[in-house]
Amino acid sequence: MPRFGELLEDTLRAARAGQWAAHRLQFAALRDALEERFGETEEELCIRLDTLNSAAPGQDPEGYLAELEQLAQLLRERGMPEFDIADRVVTLDLRGLQPPEPIVRIFAALERAPGAPLRAILPHEPLPLYGLLRERGFSCNGSTRADGGFEVLIQRA
Repeated sequence: MPRFGELLEDTLRAARAGQWAAHRLQFAALRDALEERFGETEEELCIRLDTLNSAAPGQDPEGYLAELEQLAQLLRERGMPEFDIADRVVTLDLRGLQPPEPIVRIFAALERAPGAPLRAILPHEPLPLYGLLRERGFSCNGSTRADGGFEVLIQRA
């Protein structure tokens, strides 16, 4: 039996990072597993899957991600604990982005899942970010990575 929680987490992680090729593969696996388990008995689920399957996420990433988050919420509301990923850490690899894009993406991710911890991988220590996080009620700690980057774990204070 597929591990739905892992499939959903991998699908969300790739979409949140804007890794659309990886996301499409993960989404296909999630869609197939859901269709195998539920068939067409869950009409709202089928509608959301069809919408996501026919969308072009690279053209409207925010809208697409919002729809994907609604699918995840629907699955949680259906009482499927294997879909509960609130306690899992979302990781964003933000190396290679120009300022202020990393900070924009960090705050967008925190807004989408305000209670979930977030791990951000950056090319260097993000000193300006620390004050902004404190102002918004978040705590963080970071460390240098072996690959030369910097990793920050952000949580609600």
